[in-house]
Amino acid sequence: MDFDPIAAIMAWIGAYGLVGLFAIALAERFVPVIPSYGLLLAIGIGAADEAWSLPAAFLSTVAGGMFGCAALFYTLRGMGTARSVRLLNRAGRIFGMSVDRIERGTASFRRNQATLAFALQLVPTVRLFAPAFAAILRGRSRRVLVASAAGIAAWNGLFIGIGFYASHTIETGNMTVLALAALGCLLVTEVALFWLARWVRARRRRGPRYAKPDDIWRGHAIGSATGPRTCSG
Repeated sequence: MDFDPIAAIMAWIGAYGLVGLFAIALAERFVPVIPSYGLLLAIGIGAADEAWSLPAAFLSTVAGGMFGCAALFYTLRGMGTARSVRLLNRAGRIFGMSVDRIERGTASFRRNQATLAFALQLVPTVRLFAPAFAAILRGRSRRVLVASAAGIAAWNGLFIGIGFYASHTIETGNMTVLALAALGCLLVTEVALFWLARWVRARRRRGPRYAKPDDIWRGHAIGSATGPRTCSG
């Protein structure tokens, strides 16, 4: 396969060095032409090919993502609640998020802002809107941004690390093929975890409805032993 668009993109970014990595991570927060996990996998592969060092790539992309996150947060906070909600709903339609889903995400922040600011950075697409949810609810900027930074670091580190490891494990000179192979393995893992989580939830729901025969017998025996007694004479 001679067609290698990811290699072409990485060559263009590599021409600008760490500034290019910062810029592409910043742009991805607003114009996600390439899914972030695909982009980060490619950056990890580039680090394995010594286009840049692994720690520098990680720090540059985290800084770019965090800068974009903070810019969105403070921009929407300065616009006011009503205008921010309208803009968020319009953007949500562009990226395939319904108004109901956006409202649920906003309501979730009311319960625990810091935890969700971190957790939502690990959910594709939703992670781009998480700072907007916090801005609309007037969340504490320091707490939200620190938690978001931790989530961005976890997300970036995971995919850059997978790309770096895959480059040393999968033997191919085509960066696009390598990224697709790593992404395929990741998707298989995600599907397996999804079905495992569903199975665990189903087991928990069924558990309380049915009592074991031993428990029924034990309960009957206890009831008989402690049943009502008649008073003599």
